[in-house]
Amino acid sequence: MAGDVDVEALGLLDGLEGDARRDRAELIAWLLDRGFTLEHIHASVAPVTLPAYRVLGDDGTLVSAREISESTGIELGLVQRLQRAVGLPRIDDPDAALLPRADADAITHANSFLKFGYDPDDVVAVMRTLVENLGHAAAMMREGALKALLRPGSSEIELAQATEQMAVAAAPLLGPMMDDLLRRELRHAFELEAVNAAERAAGSLPGARPVTVAFADLAGFTQLSEALSAEELERVASRLADLAHDVAVTPVQFVKLIGDAVMLVCWDAEPVLQAVLDLADAAAANNLPALRIGLASGAAVTRAGDWFGSPVNLASRVTATARPGTVLVAESTRDAVGTVAEIDWISVGARRLRGVSAEVKLFRAQRTGRISE
Repeated sequence: MAGDVDVEALGLLDGLEGDARRDRAELIAWLLDRGFTLEHIHASVAPVTLPAYRVLGDDGTLVSAREISESTGIELGLVQRLQRAVGLPRIDDPDAALLPRADADAITHANSFLKFGYDPDDVVAVMRTLVENLGHAAAMMREGALKALLRPGSSEIELAQATEQMAVAAAPLLGPMMDDLLRRELRHAFELEAVNAAERAAGSLPGARPVTVAFADLAGFTQLSEALSAEELERVASRLADLAHDVAVTPVQFVKLIGDAVMLVCWDAEPVLQAVLDLADAAAANNLPALRIGLASGAAVTRAGDWFGSPVNLASRVTATARPGTVLVAESTRDAVGTVAEIDWISVGARRLRGVSAEVKLFRAQRTGRISE
């Protein structure tokens, strides 16, 4: 089968050169020999993860939100809310079969809470909390396994074999609802292990990688704390977290809520910029205090679901500099985003930021048609 396929003509090697191109060609031939289809490989964000995905229940079947609703009896609108709660992409068309069936299975377990009498809002909160915590567990499992199974300079086939071995080892440990939810988080974690050519050329294990980090905090939260009770403050912060979860559509990841701030991350700069612009609009529509938002890009390392490195620190400093109601972007992110329709950039000059050795050029990002401050 593999020998009869011209993977180059099919565009499966586009954008790759040298060792990375050779590795990808060998990986595709290996996957085809193991029964994966060209359609499955082409549709995958990271073909290297396909063997592990198959072990963890993803056979490539796609379903729609309406199909989930009809098969479970869960109201369609609630199904779509649950999709967002467990980190699945926002899909406006309920009839579009775009959700991996394996990921959608995690939603069906919400039925047990509904049948028990839980309020739908509480079910959404429970599922969201489960996924957040299981995401950290999945990240730790991934990191430990890859340290044990991989060596610097590993090829894509070796990475695919390592993640598959990890999935085989993890599968017997999982139980009904936790099974589907943790499998979903493990599949998501494996997406981060599409090792790029630069990492392989440097002979390093998957770890530090280019990402864009965003923080959004509630302006005036200290003053607000003097006027509201602790319970009311918690509701305000939780509402910000809910809205951040809603805009954090794959590939954007919601990382955490820290006091009055949320953290998002993505390996592509534009989606996370669009997400925080949406978040600013959503906060205003929900009568939350104005947000201060900052972004920076660079190499960071993920550990147990959290992120560490210079772009994390810089994004935090940029956020502290932003004026309420604005999205402030470091030059690293401005360059990573490039030219995007319907986004205007306003240079605010170079600033000296606390804890950053060199001056940082900053830009305000806003949707076209907005009045600049």
